[in-house]
Amino acid sequence: MRRLFVAGGAGFIGSNFIRHVLRERPDVHVVNFDALTYAGNPENLADVSADPRYSFVHGSVSDAAAVAEAMRGCDAAINFAAESHVDRSIHDAADFIET
Repeated sequence: MRRLFVAGGAGFIGSNFIRHVLRERPDVHVVNFDALTYAGNPENLADVSADPRYSFVHGSVSDAAAVAEAMRGCDAAINFAAESHVDRSIHDAADFIET
């Protein structure tokens, strides 16, 4: 079985992508790597959380060691991790730069 690493999979776009992959590709296991900030919500994937082809790893894309560990054994990766709400970057740009 192929393994797909998805960064930012608990957000709106990432969760819909994961749901699509699990529905259309029975040969793929999805590893969802997400920091669960204001933009990520595990409830977005409540309907697939019991699927044996789905696993969740809590972590930040800015932590290279955590990303490398979570990606171990994966055949491909896609990144949906991002800071949104650009107006927040005016007051505190650090999170936007780091991500």
